[in-house]
Amino acid sequence: MKLQRIISVNPSKNYEIIGEVDSSTSSQIDHKVKLAREAQKDWALLSIKERIIYLEKVYQALFRRKDEIRDIASKEMGMPRSIADIIDIEVGFKYMRGYLDYAEKWLEPEITFENNSEIHYLTFEPKGVVGASVPWNFPFTIFVWSVIQNLIVGNTVVFKHSEECILTGKLLETIVKSTDLSDGVFHEVYGDGATTGEYLLNSNVDLIWFTGSTGVGKHIYQVAAKKFVPVILELGGSSPGIVFQDANLDIAIKSIYSYRFYNSGQSCDALKRLIVHESIFDDTVQRLKNLIETKSIGCAQDTQTDIGPLAAERQLISLEKQVQDALDKNARVIIGAKRPDNLQGAYYEPTILTNISFDMKVWKEEVFGPVLPIVPFKTEQEAISLANDTIYGLGGYVYTQDIERAMRISKALKTGNINVNNADYNIPENPFGGYKYSGMAREHGKIGLRDLCNIKIIATKK
Repeated sequence: MKLQRIISVNPSKNYEIIGEVDSSTSSQIDHKVKLAREAQKDWALLSIKERIIYLEKVYQALFRRKDEIRDIASKEMGMPRSIADIIDIEVGFKYMRGYLDYAEKWLEPEITFENNSEIHYLTFEPKGVVGASVPWNFPFTIFVWSVIQNLIVGNTVVFKHSEECILTGKLLETIVKSTDLSDGVFHEVYGDGATTGEYLLNSNVDLIWFTGSTGVGKHIYQVAAKKFVPVILELGGSSPGIVFQDANLDIAIKSIYSYRFYNSGQSCDALKRLIVHESIFDDTVQRLKNLIETKSIGCAQDTQTDIGPLAAERQLISLEKQVQDALDKNARVIIGAKRPDNLQGAYYEPTILTNISFDMKVWKEEVFGPVLPIVPFKTEQEAISLANDTIYGLGGYVYTQDIERAMRISKALKTGNINVNNADYNIPENPFGGYKYSGMAREHGKIGLRDLCNIKIIATKK
């Protein structure tokens, strides 16, 4: 690969240039992978407690510069400063704190069998060198998820952040390397997914960690198959929300707004299709419209902004095509469905669409932007059928005051994570991942950390 410059732009301000970073060459990537392999031997020999001592210093270094991380990420990918602290910075530190506090417990050996003469232990050992490639939508949190979990179990990491937040990635590398973490334990490479990411994941790594689109994820799975290494794939989603006639709409409306429109709808497990009982359909649609009308659209660096731009112009163009397809098929616009008249950048108004047909792209595809199609249902079984009408299975949202119904629906939904009445499943203790085309393996918690390890049984005589 030739040396190139990666240009970072601000989607809030008509794509003005913020800065530049040199892309990594193939020889640089090879060198960093080699260093990671050499460092992994000693890193793996440390106990979890010893690794935590190093990572506590990383935590403190990141925390001291959290405002810098927030500000540059907000400029690069358009997350409003008014919510970035809450949904990215605080969440990232919450997860990192969880790993540091619970990893020893989650990975301690377990006795699988014991009698008078023998005892058998289930143990967990690091896999080796991890190649990680992640997107831009939660720049700090997704760094913590992909890097810190691997480091704490004893893997070393060669990490590529998205080219959409390349300066954020550079700052994170600088902060981590300001601590006394051994050289080679963590390295970062720079470039786009098609060249740098592809080269990294095809290099001499023992585990591939990828977060991104399902289409690319399927390709990564083929790469891993040829290399015969495991993968952690967290891919796309088209999470349904179901609102029953007995739902507390005061809670539900605020929750639906948050899970669809925060971060301009750019979240893999965002609520992307809303299914509402016909008896409260009009009221629900009107209440959502009223709430959206109170929100401010504008520059992500403005502390009064509620909804910022999309991360890039290409995201905006893709979203417009999906909405236009719906309009061509007679969808009804309740609000939005256009770029704001007075803003220059990757802006798109928060949008509600009704009169949805199930051949529309906004129903069939993942919609990575502030667009919400809403459909009515009559029966519980119809709601389940509509919710499961997708190739994805990452998140799901249920609103009802009947807890037995909530559990019944939750069991019927083909998805990896269910939020009932705004109970957020995103905590460090819970594994996260999806069914179907939303990926494979899990992140976080006992299950997630163990997915990053080799499993070994030690059977011994007493």
